[in-house]
Amino acid sequence: MSNRPQTPYAARVHETRLQTRWTDFDTLGHITHAAYPVYLDEARDAVLTATVGPFTEFAWVIAHVSIDYKREIVQGAREVIVRSRIAEVGRTSLTFEQYVLGPDGEVAAACRSVLVAWDREARAARPIADDERALLLR
Repeated sequence: MSNRPQTPYAARVHETRLQTRWTDFDTLGHITHAAYPVYLDEARDAVLTATVGPFTEFAWVIAHVSIDYKREIVQGAREVIVRSRIAEVGRTSLTFEQYVLGPDGEVAAACRSVLVAWDREARAARPIADDERALLLR
């Protein structure tokens, strides 16, 4: 069992609407796999900016990302919706669960990612402060 303190399952779900770009689509006529990490990153940034402030105030690095592609989003889709929630907050890290939905509302991709709070000067992980933790779990 881990000694890492965790606070599980913050319940708030954030929704981010993102316009697709012409370059997001491949020759098979659907959104290419390489576009999804960009959507997910933009949505994580929107959630963190809304909760603990912009990257300049709450720097972070990605420690892990896993994406399961469930179904395609075909060419002509003008936007995707990313639903994000902070599932856990540990001592130095936080875990996101995210879903990318197509125009029909169906899940096209599911993602779990771990971000680490970052100390720019030390170039290392840093503990998440109590006030930051409260905001992340709000």
